[in-house]
Amino acid sequence: MPIVTIPATALNKLDSHSAYVQIAVGGGTGFIVGYVFFKVSKVLAICIGSAILTVEVAVETGLIKIDWSKVTDQQHEPPIVRQMAVSPFTPMDYAIDVDKAKQIILSSARLSIAILGGFLLGFGFS
Repeated sequence: MPIVTIPATALNKLDSHSAYVQIAVGGGTGFIVGYVFFKVSKVLAICIGSAILTVEVAVETGLIKIDWSKVTDQQHEPPIVRQMAVSPFTPMDYAIDVDKAKQIILSSARLSIAILGGFLLGFGFS
């Protein structure tokens, strides 16, 4: 049983609860996702910015040398096509359950708006 089926069954049961429960669950879910999204994006921005500055300083000090002619030549070459590795979790295992969860969320405007509002609150409070 894929991991994604747990939220889908929970969402099926959520539809039968009152509007207040749906708003609370949607707002709480959105808040957590927004908070985590902001924290992860902030850490990611710091890492990428640090890497860019480190490479620039290394180029200026002469620690690394970039042959820009090779870089520009590679832009005109066709991309290398690679095959994805086979894993025990195929995309079709997730697609069915994610589509079901998406259908349930989109069928309830109240839940969707609550998730959006909670996401914005979580993003703002982080």
